[in-house]
Amino acid sequence: MKISICLFSLAFIFSSCSHKHLTIVKNVDVFDGEQVLKNVDFAFSAAGIEYISGKKKRRRNATVIDGKGKTILPPLVNAHVHVRNSDNLKESLKVGIFGMLDMFSTDARANSLRAYNDSLAYSRFFSSNVGATPPGGHGTQFGVNIPTINDTVSPRQFVMDRVAQNADYIKITQEYSMSRLAAPQLRELIAEAHHQHKLTIVHVSDLQDAIDVAKQNADGLAHIWYRKGSVSKEQDLKLMREKNIFIIPTISVIEKVIKQAEETGLEENYLSFEALKHEVRKLHEQGICLLAGTDSPNFGMDYSSQYFKELLFLKECGLSEIEILKCATVNIYEKFNLQGFARLQTNGEASFLLVTGKPFLKIEDIKNEKRIWKNGVEIS
Repeated sequence: MKISICLFSLAFIFSSCSHKHLTIVKNVDVFDGEQVLKNVDFAFSAAGIEYISGKKKRRRNATVIDGKGKTILPPLVNAHVHVRNSDNLKESLKVGIFGMLDMFSTDARANSLRAYNDSLAYSRFFSSNVGATPPGGHGTQFGVNIPTINDTVSPRQFVMDRVAQNADYIKITQEYSMSRLAAPQLRELIAEAHHQHKLTIVHVSDLQDAIDVAKQNADGLAHIWYRKGSVSKEQDLKLMREKNIFIIPTISVIEKVIKQAEETGLEENYLSFEALKHEVRKLHEQGICLLAGTDSPNFGMDYSSQYFKELLFLKECGLSEIEILKCATVNIYEKFNLQGFARLQTNGEASFLLVTGKPFLKIEDIKNEKRIWKNGVEIS
């Protein structure tokens, strides 16, 4: 019995030591989500971040990684995707995208993908499940049988059904070219979602629809407006700023919509790409919160490289490197109140990217070689 107890005690000690084994990235720059800490030591284990400092004495038995010329970033998140299968979650994590915000799925698919959320190998999955739309509205054109808001399903019931199906937030569609929800339905949807402590994110393509849903107190827009004539005025932007609405511009997918329209002679229906970027620039200049998202896999867009192209588009719209990194990280954490996502700090989770280069000075470096740790474990 004594021998067994001793062996158990030794096993516990060795297990604890392994869990606490320290890795130090030395002489590295760290963007913690708010500011850049230059030439520091970043120490972590599976238990979390032990310290971020330039003054700590390094432990003799720690694993040391040379961070010179490299940058540590907090977990990236794609704020607008449509996840088809678990491989999409693997693909995204391999490039440092730790969270995928799905913006319309079936209840069954969304719940099956949530089963991967405890796995180290997969990006964390969040979803609206089915989006709120009327018969003939956006989302019904794909031939999949989905619930709609109709004579028998009220807006309130729709929200309650999504909450029962584990939806993380409520997606609403107001597509200018298809059937749209009436103002009273919108009002009831948004009010019930807020009563259930859920955010509301609205698909729009036309500026007037964006203004209307902002007046109804929607929390965010899933796209910026891009139809012809959708040129915002100062009072429009002032309204959105006062309503504290956030916007996921999804420049990636709208660029492809505009390009396809130009190739098929339908460009008169949309803003030019330069006009679109100017609208994003105006949002930024007015202090309206922007989040990075792609709307993959529309137009064959992937769940990895397209995200970095989206960040470069934001630079073309006048955002600085630090502002872009915030769009890809803390802006999303805070607006969606994402559990398990936070700025890098002592005692926080050791989930981060180690990127070659300095993306806080040159955002193009975000595409460079990188190493990725999730909960202190390196993802190969």
